[in-house]
Amino acid sequence: MGTYDRTEAGKKLEKYWREIRKNGTKVPLRSDFRVTSEIAQLLPFVVIAEVLDGDIVFRLVGTGLAEHQGIDITGRRYSEFSKPGQVTGALTRIAAAHARPCGLRTVHTEEYARGISSEVEVVTLPLRRDDQGGQMMVMLVTPIGRGLANKGDRPLYLNPISSVAYIDLGDGIPEDEDVLAGRSGPSAPNEG
Repeated sequence: MGTYDRTEAGKKLEKYWREIRKNGTKVPLRSDFRVTSEIAQLLPFVVIAEVLDGDIVFRLVGTGLAEHQGIDITGRRYSEFSKPGQVTGALTRIAAAHARPCGLRTVHTEEYARGISSEVEVVTLPLRRDDQGGQMMVMLVTPIGRGLANKGDRPLYLNPISSVAYIDLGDGIPEDEDVLAGRSGPSAPNEG
């Protein structure tokens, strides 16, 4: 998908993710993702999410992100803060990231009820559930710009992504138009 610059924080998360892959496993287990001194400074903006029942559930949301957004979305679903088409696109990209595997770097604008908006970079890397190998992701959300938004009745609105690039983790990357059209190969989670 061309050249793009990731934040240093995003690069650190990718480096750590590569280190926790064990014995040739392509997608690490959720339990492999542990707090280390290497990533401790990233934790306030880390999100761990899971694909569940046709949506994305935020299982863990860092305190820095919750403070930045003005709401703790732990336990909440992506569909509560976006349009239905966004959920479908995100699920399709997550399936492709697990199948290859590869990572994602996206940029979108978030709008907060208090009348502020923020452009954020999200680096997303695949994880597997420990019990059944289901699709999970570790994400690092890094604010990269600030602006104003209309005050709304929703505490948080996640606008559609404005930029997407796949991160090559050693198995190549798909073209986003192929992913969204269902031409990116198998969509089952990569079991390692």
